[in-house]
Amino acid sequence: ITPHSYDTIEHYVDSTLPLYMAALQKLSELQPPSSDAQAVHAWLAADRRVASAVRALGVAAQQRNFPAVSAASSRAQLAASESRQAASELGMHVCGTLAAQ
Repeated sequence: ITPHSYDTIEHYVDSTLPLYMAALQKLSELQPPSSDAQAVHAWLAADRRVASAVRALGVAAQQRNFPAVSAASSRAQLAASESRQAASELGMHVCGTLAAQ
């Protein structure tokens, strides 16, 4: 999904970031098995980087700062890729991907 306006980006961030942060908080409260603790830590750390980049994306859109929007978008995409990889290492293979219609 590629937004075509700063307002669209702001709406996306305002509507998704609170949900993402709430889910991340709940996941952070879980106690993984000790054998998975390091992998879970890596996964949640990547998700925190996603949240940080999305927050920066919203700020950049509010400021109408195209270079900052581009940079934050790139950071979010990289962190999301790292999150998917870490989730995959925990056995999650569908989480965070769009289903084919």
